[in-house]
Amino acid sequence: MAKRRDRNHTAEYRHRIAQGMARGLTRSQARGHRRAAEAIVAKSRKQRALEDAKLQMGLRYLRKEKNFTKAAKEAHVSPERLRTVAIEKGIVEKRGRRWTIKRDLPRRVLVLADGRERTITVPNFKTASVVGKHWSAIGSFVRTADVAFLRPFIGKTVTDMSGKSYVLETRTNVVLRHAHAGGSSFEQTYRIVV
Repeated sequence: MAKRRDRNHTAEYRHRIAQGMARGLTRSQARGHRRAAEAIVAKSRKQRALEDAKLQMGLRYLRKEKNFTKAAKEAHVSPERLRTVAIEKGIVEKRGRRWTIKRDLPRRVLVLADGRERTITVPNFKTASVVGKHWSAIGSFVRTADVAFLRPFIGKTVTDMSGKSYVLETRTNVVLRHAHAGGSSFEQTYRIVV
């Protein structure tokens, strides 16, 4: 059995910092934990792009918690990494002492219009919210058969990023047919587009 080599971690750390500083890196770049505003030094396995699913999950929790540490823990990434990616992509902004997700980011949503499901990209949170409320009304109508849930959406349209308008579906037979056919759900499709 090979004898384990005793390591001096303090000396190794100082050496790594000194080598990085000699190459013109900042202290945080040299230690391998660059700040969001600093350039990427080397793409190691740890620094590869954050997967979209983890980023979306982290953003979802950040919207609720308004805390990077809790959001990152739920998404199973480090807070530092989630913060860096979110800042680089321009997804978050600081309001006072809290980080918040920008409301004007485009979102990919599922819409029921003209008797068909369509996945579209809407320009902001307000439009995505209208689509989400429409899906909620459809679910309530299907459960209760009360047409009053669909009435607020009669003639309402949503416009995608390219300027194309979609009239939200309110015909009861079409809604029921769609509900019984199954298909994608709003929650599975919803994404912040970055």
